[in-house]
Amino acid sequence: MKRALFLCSLLIASACTVADDANGNSSPTRVVSVSGTATASAKPDSALVQMGVLVRAKQLSAAQSGVAEKTNALLQVTDKLGIDRSKVDTTGANVRPEYRWNPDTEQQEFVGYIAERRIRVTVEELKLLGRLIEGAVGAGVNQVSPPVLQSSGRDDAYREALKLAGLNARANAEVLASTLGANLGDAITINASGAMPFQPRPMMEMARFAGDAASAPASYNPGELTFNATVNVTFALVD
Repeated sequence: MKRALFLCSLLIASACTVADDANGNSSPTRVVSVSGTATASAKPDSALVQMGVLVRAKQLSAAQSGVAEKTNALLQVTDKLGIDRSKVDTTGANVRPEYRWNPDTEQQEFVGYIAERRIRVTVEELKLLGRLIEGAVGAGVNQVSPPVLQSSGRDDAYREALKLAGLNARANAEVLASTLGANLGDAITINASGAMPFQPRPMMEMARFAGDAASAPASYNPGELTFNATVNVTFALVD
């Protein structure tokens, strides 16, 4: 019990900072702890598109050939758009048997095979994004995830958000200090954190005229990436 009380006393004492005043007398340092938040944006300049081809067939060879045919059709689309083959990864292959539960016999029954191909395409010209997705669907791709937008300016944008969050924290501390009749001193501790950028999903809007398929790819608007930053600062208060 004595040891527990001793440890508790150490923890309480460590929460106070002791400083000497002009007369050599020790007194606790007064501090104020605040948070500052800010956001900054960056324009996306590339996107990662993940797609998949899934084919069911009675025969394994039919399932595999069906996937290969649709994958080759997609490669023709990317070639036509001028997307380099090094930016297209089609190596994620998977084949498995498919079974279905028969409630009459209470047994699993073999129904055929499922062949899959996972495809990743890096688009470095966002103007091609809509045409790629439309062309992929036309080529037989039956699984398309929302594109993941990326920006070469993400580091600069996040640092800008950090800078603004720091200024926001100082402004908050100055308001508190002046309200309580104190002056703001140096920063004692600084901690920063940030979240992953908000990923706006490129939205495909309705074409202005029904049946106007040519305008559909142009209606993909990528928006901007938003970076959030939070800074927690402890300032000393001085007379």
